[in-house]
Amino acid sequence: MIRHGAELSVEAATQVYLAWMARYCILDEHGLRLKQAKMRESPFAFLRGTFYRWSHHFAATPDEVRSAPSFLIVGDIHLENFGTWRDREGRLAWGINDFDEAAELPVTSDLVRLATSAVLEARREAFQLTAHEAADTILEGYWAHLKFGPEPFILEDRHAWLRDLAAATGSNARKHWRKLLNQKEVDEPALPEEARELLRSHLPEGAAPVRFFRRMAGLGSLGRPRFMAVAEWCGGLVAREAKAAVPSAVHVALSQVDDPTGSSRKAVERACRAQDPALHIGERWVVRRLSPEARKVEIDEVEHAPDQKHLLHAMGRELANVHLGSAGGAVAIRSYLDRLPDDWLRIASCRAAERVQEDYEAFLRLS
Repeated sequence: MIRHGAELSVEAATQVYLAWMARYCILDEHGLRLKQAKMRESPFAFLRGTFYRWSHHFAATPDEVRSAPSFLIVGDIHLENFGTWRDREGRLAWGINDFDEAAELPVTSDLVRLATSAVLEARREAFQLTAHEAADTILEGYWAHLKFGPEPFILEDRHAWLRDLAAATGSNARKHWRKLLNQKEVDEPALPEEARELLRSHLPEGAAPVRFFRRMAGLGSLGRPRFMAVAEWCGGLVAREAKAAVPSAVHVALSQVDDPTGSSRKAVERACRAQDPALHIGERWVVRRLSPEARKVEIDEVEHAPDQKHLLHAMGRELANVHLGSAGGAVAIRSYLDRLPDDWLRIASCRAAERVQEDYEAFLRLS
């Protein structure tokens, strides 16, 4: 998030960010072109693709919202930043899926950004809740865990409704693997040496033959080098992804960040959740397992969830799981939020959404 970039146009802010990102990885031009196309699809997609612009959008909120205490937070939270993984016990877990933009920011920033993404989606016919209902539901979920303590989302004996939404059916599992194998296959020497070694070392021992692919996925991270290894192991396919690591855009004014992924690692480690044993956040690459049950929940699944209110409530609770771990408890967060008016998140998220909409319309005129 470009702190000094509130006066910049969205085009200028994008160029500043890309020039800075190029210090940490070789830009993938094809991915950047795809990102530009995807961002034209909707204001929500634009919000996802321009995470480095969030400080400009957040600046539209009241001073009392922006003056909240700062902790290590997610930074790039939105309705699609949730997914599933298997923990050390093999249990299916659900929660926040990506910590690439984790940084020390006002704790309210995450709440406003998550609610802003819902406000933008609430304008679509498929969305079941109004903007105000969405903001209220997220905040109610967040407060639930502030009051009663954190609780990881393990989809075994509890949260059956969420398991039904998140777990892949047999046909969806086949589609998942077909989609992975339709990516562009590349020769192993075409991969950066470190990425190649990480992918091989994180596959199960004996997995063979190994095939390598360039991977196009997500939206915000399009433009970063991203590779995938797929292999046969014990009668089925296994896959790992390596994505180039870049520091949070909060640091874009700095010429160099010594530990680019330090904040991401700390945020994951401190979060009140069952950790993903297949996730490796290195200094230059982030490696994760890919499977039908190690994936993000797509926006169309959110839009068509049988109980959308229940889902957004869970998102608020999971955000509290992360913040409580970072803040070392609820006292500082609760004491500040208690002083805000009841409708603070409604007002802040709608103001931020209007600024996103202005940026989006300016982007459409340029592209």
